Amino acid sequence: MNLSEYIRKQGAEKFAQRFGVTKRAALAWQYRTRTPRRELAQKIVAETPVTFEGIYGSSSENSQVS
Repeated sequence: MNLSEYIRKQGAEKFAQRFGVTKRAALAWQYRTRTPRRELAQKIVAETPVTFEGIYGSSSENSQVS
């Protein structure tokens, strides 16, 4: 599952409270204008059905972002 879809289903405010971030940050991730830091991404992947690919895209996309 991708992060944007998960946040949309949970609601940005509820997601933000659960992971200790601002609602504004959650909305930025939902609209894909930003991505969470690696440490928080690991926590999200561990506690939700979201995958790393669902956060950062495919490995070929990751190499272009770096």
